[in-house]
Amino acid sequence: MKQPEPSTDRGSSSLQRQEETTVSSQTTHGAADMTRRMVCGGLAGMIAKTATNPLDRIRMLSQTGEHGIKLSSSTTTTKRITPLQLYKSILQNEGILGLWAGNGANLLRVFP
Repeated sequence: MKQPEPSTDRGSSSLQRQEETTVSSQTTHGAADMTRRMVCGGLAGMIAKTATNPLDRIRMLSQTGEHGIKLSSSTTTTKRITPLQLYKSILQNEGILGLWAGNGANLLRVFP
């Protein structure tokens, strides 16, 4: 059986350089991984906001009352406008892209 050779200074300095290289590459990969995760998270948030923007737009219009639907004078003021009526009104007045009005500002809030 062979006996292991005792370590020399030259061998230990080589090992030390390898450890430093490994640590520095892990730091670089860690920063790249963090950046990748932030970008992926931001894009996922933007996709989610864009997908739900029509519902958000209908909610905002119903809360503010600036939907442009006129109630007839014969109806009482307690009658509420349904989300389906708001949806149809947006499609008639603004077209399909009206459902995504204000989406740009929402996206800037999610992922500057």
